[in-house]
Amino acid sequence: MRRRDFMKGIGFSLAAPAFAQEGPPVKERVEELTAPGKPAIALNHLGFIPNARKTVLFRHPGPVAPVEFTLDEIGSNAKALRWRRPLRPVKCDFGPCLAGEFTDIDQPGLYQVTVGNLRSVPFFMRTDLWRRTLPKAFSFYFQERCGVAVPNVHPACHLDDARRRDNGQHIDVTGGWHDAGDLRKWMSTALHSGIAIAQMGRNLGKDWNLDGSGLNPILEELRWGNRYWLKMQDGDGRVWDDAAGGLNGDNSDNHWTDNRAGTADDRYINPSKSGIIQAEFVTAQALIAQLFRETDPGYGQSCLAAGLRCRKANTPGNTTEDLVSWAMAALELYRATGEEAWGQEARHLGNQLRELQVQEFQGSQRQVRGYFITSPTDRTPYVNAIGSAVPALLLLDLAATFPSDPDSSAWTKAVQMHLDEYVQPLSKGIHSGSYPMASSRNRLHRKSTVPWRAS
Repeated sequence: MRRRDFMKGIGFSLAAPAFAQEGPPVKERVEELTAPGKPAIALNHLGFIPNARKTVLFRHPGPVAPVEFTLDEIGSNAKALRWRRPLRPVKCDFGPCLAGEFTDIDQPGLYQVTVGNLRSVPFFMRTDLWRRTLPKAFSFYFQERCGVAVPNVHPACHLDDARRRDNGQHIDVTGGWHDAGDLRKWMSTALHSGIAIAQMGRNLGKDWNLDGSGLNPILEELRWGNRYWLKMQDGDGRVWDDAAGGLNGDNSDNHWTDNRAGTADDRYINPSKSGIIQAEFVTAQALIAQLFRETDPGYGQSCLAAGLRCRKANTPGNTTEDLVSWAMAALELYRATGEEAWGQEARHLGNQLRELQVQEFQGSQRQVRGYFITSPTDRTPYVNAIGSAVPALLLLDLAATFPSDPDSSAWTKAVQMHLDEYVQPLSKGIHSGSYPMASSRNRLHRKSTVPWRAS
């Protein structure tokens, strides 16, 4: 299963119809609306949490709009329950439509919405909706395994990975996962996935899904991914940036090979050792050590040793990205070892991060503050397609882990300011088309002068 195929499957879970304002006669438009992939009734097919807001959208084909919808509980053996609720005209991103709400209904069960003679897909209302969808998303990693045959996906592949870019030396770095829709193996994105999977297992425990398999699938997938990550650790303790990223960081390694080392199609190892990837490696190894503590403590300790070897070979930088990454690493080392020194390092780096938060309004504007600058010498806002939310998450994690620390309240207040006076104003700007911080050009080019910055 490639990424595009996986996303097609997700599409059946979340419906977002396109609304037509003009078009063919009513009968033809009804047929169009009821065609597969173009539902007239749009709602969250994954379902709703009982105490959440619950809405339904309906696109109507003619000048006479329905005034109500019905909601039926269809999953119980008892007498069917039915509610009627009004529909009202609303403007939405897809054109004119009707909207209804049934937030007051909070009884767990299986439901269906009806408008006229049209029915929605059945959907659940339950507190653990994530149990039905999380395993589906997680299963994607198995489909992306490299260095082994994956049934119904591909035969054994890339058994000749890889040779160094600099000196051509062949080193066994088979294993790991292909990178989403391509065949490359970036350490950064793979380690992000490993960290997320490990946190999922630690935070949700053996009941993370409904099939009774416990943590076994998570542990097995982590062990598979880590097979590659550990091979990417050099003798000095640091890890290389990627395998199959191309000779010059291009797309030339995005191909299948003959699985025979020493031939012309062998892919390359990038021997660079970026600082952020080092911190991510340490974080992943510390998390894996925690998860394997009971089932395979020997393996867990060997992973922890690899993480400590990497940490001792690196010195954290002082940019926002560095501070966040290394504070996360220290926090997981503290949890894995119980050593207070790592807790102290995590808190120290967290406080350095907090010092990079802009807490005063800049220039004449009074709308935005609470963002993090890029570094002590670069006062442009920290913007990262993947990691922009991580500074706030890190500070919240510190506050939850060390609630009695004198700085705990300062960490939570920093996050509150970040959300209330940076994230929310910019989110409103996105919808209104007005950005209080900078033009689109400045957002794309972080070194540009931000117009509201004080001189």
